[in-house]
Amino acid sequence: MMQTLRIFIISLAMLACAVLGVAQTIQPTPVPLHAAAPAPAEDAKQQAETAENIKQLQELKAQNDEILKQQQAALEALDEMQKEAEQLRIYSKRG
Repeated sequence: MMQTLRIFIISLAMLACAVLGVAQTIQPTPVPLHAAAPAPAEDAKQQAETAENIKQLQELKAQNDEILKQQQAALEALDEMQKEAEQLRIYSKRG
């Protein structure tokens, strides 16, 4: 009987320590902070900056498209030159 009481008390103490240990590690849920609404002037400024950035990106895209067209034309010219060179090699071997 005394041994059962001793085991019960030790088990209760261990359970209490475990509960306290877990309770200390649990963090409270953070309270969400609501940000203040940005001023209308900042919104207008950001919209203007965004519009300017879009305009610059469109200009860069147009420049890139032009460069790609030039490169495609150069590749086609090189292909034609390579075909002509192969034909010259074929004709030079014959004759």
